[in-house]
Amino acid sequence: MNHSRLISRRELAPFGALGVAVSAYAAHPEEPPSGKAAHVQLSEERGVVDVKIDGRPFAVYNYDSKHAALYRPFFHPVMGPNERPITQNGEFPGTLRGHYWHRALFVAHQKVNDLSFWEEVEGNMNCGRIIHLQFDELISGEVGRFVEQLAWRGRSGNDVLYETRVVRVRHSSPDRRWIDIMIQLRAAREDVQFLKTPYNLLACRVRDSMCLLSEKKRYTERFGSLVDFSPLDVGGKITNSEGKQDAECRGARAKWCDFSGPLGDGNWGGIAILDHPGNPRHPTAWHNWNNMTITASFTFHEPFLLAKGKELRLAYRVVVHSGDARSADIEEAWKSFSKTEPATVKPGG
Repeated sequence: MNHSRLISRRELAPFGALGVAVSAYAAHPEEPPSGKAAHVQLSEERGVVDVKIDGRPFAVYNYDSKHAALYRPFFHPVMGPNERPITQNGEFPGTLRGHYWHRALFVAHQKVNDLSFWEEVEGNMNCGRIIHLQFDELISGEVGRFVEQLAWRGRSGNDVLYETRVVRVRHSSPDRRWIDIMIQLRAAREDVQFLKTPYNLLACRVRDSMCLLSEKKRYTERFGSLVDFSPLDVGGKITNSEGKQDAECRGARAKWCDFSGPLGDGNWGGIAILDHPGNPRHPTAWHNWNNMTITASFTFHEPFLLAKGKELRLAYRVVVHSGDARSADIEEAWKSFSKTEPATVKPGG
């Protein structure tokens, strides 16, 4: 174990019984030669993991569940190819107006049994939290990686799900970088029903400058100087692997979905989510919320039952790139990802 946080006996119990060992993808990350800096550097401090590539900031993973305002871990910022944030933390950053729980790049689900792990409403007993328990690994190298244990916990303190999350970032150029996210869920005490809803499971809220022109016009007319969607004469576009665009992507099944647009400084870039062919219901359905948030939504059309003692595994690749989906060749990126072996968690390993 490379890094861990002290956790309570209550939190640790389910993992002590399970005795998990994690194998992160077919190729293990290479450690840098002795005395040389890692290409991908992961460092943990005060409740965040900073991810740097060649010494430059790429992403920040916010995980500290001790903070009352943190309902679940999330990535923000994720830097675009222009080294400015390509993600946005909430519908109206810095306020609790609107859908402030659209926190950049995050894992969530709106309907797990009778709980929502999507909305964040203090005092609402139906709003649960995804609690960080510990890191099993936190490794820098040619491939940076962390392995995290989490609990999906109701407001009354009952754990509904236990999750192992494996995140990998490979050394690459600013023009096309990626984050692999593997999610393994286990029912804590009884069968778990993921009900039908578009609001799940891996979501990304992009910066306002990338939004479609229709939303830029609507929000600017309503809120004026409270929002900044500039440039107001150029909008972004949402594209999926089947050639659908914008509103057509909502509910459609596809291998990947990309959101590209102006980055606010004259450059154009995007962020794509790739669905692994080993995922249940691949190719997954996608949600497109207000032309601002895209979501790989495996229960968009129908519920999913996770029986006690069974595991649900989902693997995604997030690609941050310059240009649009076509110039960045996101289809080729998906083909490469489709050949990888998702991480596994082996009981008693």
